[in-house]
Amino acid sequence: MQNPDIGAYVQRGRQAMMERRFDDAREIYQQILALDPAQPRAWLALSALAQSQGDFRESVRAVRSAVPAWKRSGSQQFITELSMRLLVLGEYKDARDIIALSDWSDPVVLRYSMGLVQYLGLTDAHQEALALADHALSRIGNPPSSLLLARANALRHLGRMQEATEAFERCIASDPMNAEAHWALAHHQRSARPGDRVTRIRRAIAHTKPGLEDAIYLQYALFKELDDADRTEEAWQALQVGASAKRQGIRYADSAYEENYHALMHACNEAFFLDARRDEPRYLPQQGPIFVVGLPRSGTTLLERMLGNHPDVMLAGELNDFPMQMAWESGRFIGEIVDKQGLQNYLEMDFRALGAGYQERTSWRLEEKKLLVDKLPNNVINAAFIHRALPDAKIICLRRGAMDSCFSTFKHLFSGTSYPYSYDLTEMANHYRRFIHLTEHWQRLMPNAFLCVDYEALVTSPEEALSRVAAFCGLSTHVGMEDVKKNLTPSATASSSQVREGIHTRNLESWKRYEGQLGRLVASFEARD
Repeated sequence: MQNPDIGAYVQRGRQAMMERRFDDAREIYQQILALDPAQPRAWLALSALAQSQGDFRESVRAVRSAVPAWKRSGSQQFITELSMRLLVLGEYKDARDIIALSDWSDPVVLRYSMGLVQYLGLTDAHQEALALADHALSRIGNPPSSLLLARANALRHLGRMQEATEAFERCIASDPMNAEAHWALAHHQRSARPGDRVTRIRRAIAHTKPGLEDAIYLQYALFKELDDADRTEEAWQALQVGASAKRQGIRYADSAYEENYHALMHACNEAFFLDARRDEPRYLPQQGPIFVVGLPRSGTTLLERMLGNHPDVMLAGELNDFPMQMAWESGRFIGEIVDKQGLQNYLEMDFRALGAGYQERTSWRLEEKKLLVDKLPNNVINAAFIHRALPDAKIICLRRGAMDSCFSTFKHLFSGTSYPYSYDLTEMANHYRRFIHLTEHWQRLMPNAFLCVDYEALVTSPEEALSRVAAFCGLSTHVGMEDVKKNLTPSATASSSQVREGIHTRNLESWKRYEGQLGRLVASFEARD
């Protein structure tokens, strides 16, 4: 039975937080824990409070304490808040475990099952995500379309393609206004008759307020369906509307990216890498891990799947573990780019501790395999820190031709504020140039750790390109490693459906179908050549 004083303390704590009296709020939540240590909401509040003040370590410590408190409470209450906060702070294993071990028949779990299914997917527990979705559907009489969508995505990530298509259609039949379902289906599988889905998407657009997130999803879905039907003029119009609306909702300054990339390269110079030679390696094996990096939509998933066909390799997907460990070592939350203060903190990190912490954070993922492949494209900005922390690591960077790379990124809708430069072609071109300069910098300063691979070579001469990568990583080559269709492991990246098709060259110079619309982009690259 809950102590009657706790409710009053909780109200006081919330009021203090609202009034930004953070010291008072901290004291109140600590008083709650003194009354009842099995109060996960107090630990969750302390974690959120620490985050609001930029203290990463204290935020993590508090949420870690919330896990045993939640277990002792004997209640499923706060499972959603706890699992979400664990994910935000990079505690993926704990998030997966508390959802997997919770009482799936409890009304609280059933009520929030759609979110919990998504959270399991974010921990790469796709089979468990599907199992929870199926269990919830068997218990809920009139399931929300969000749960049907979560189930469809779980099937897609598991590679059960036709079942996923049917599940997306079931979701849309249940709720024709589910914008994300229209978008996901459009990118998952082409319509049997290209263009058949256009009418229903336009109907949904007509009933959606422009500029809202749902409207953006629908415009990108419409673009894909029209593109598949080769109706390029209409498709371009939909893409322009969607990209413009998305860009308006993002705070992004191209000049800030330019300044911070320049500062990163200036700080991580020859002297920085000379210091690396004095660091004692903390990564005990003679190999790995392997980091696959690059711009989005540049072939990183394709290479990852090829490497995953090697018997010694474990694919870990797009991990935030290295950035999270950097946040732990520096003690502060980090963003998508490294600002000046963050850069200074990173330069002062204990790199041996960073490497050891990363190993500890990811060791549970290896299972019986020897090498981990960590495929977070944006780790390209962390390459210098990876090398200092893990001297035996290999970093493979995918690079794609300028026009294909920019257009492929521009036409994709990313989650949240990820890749904010991708919704304006001028900003996309500027970032592509920054990326190329950065990769040239890394390749020059750490030639034995950083290797660039062209996407075009990977799809036209896969055996040769893969042999080069394998030799660089110290891996033996195996017959059929390039056959990604035989790799049945789950994939939750933006290319999770396309990668099941196997290697093809259809996307080489695919931008030329929109050459007329991309004239300014072509001219901008020609002017710099």
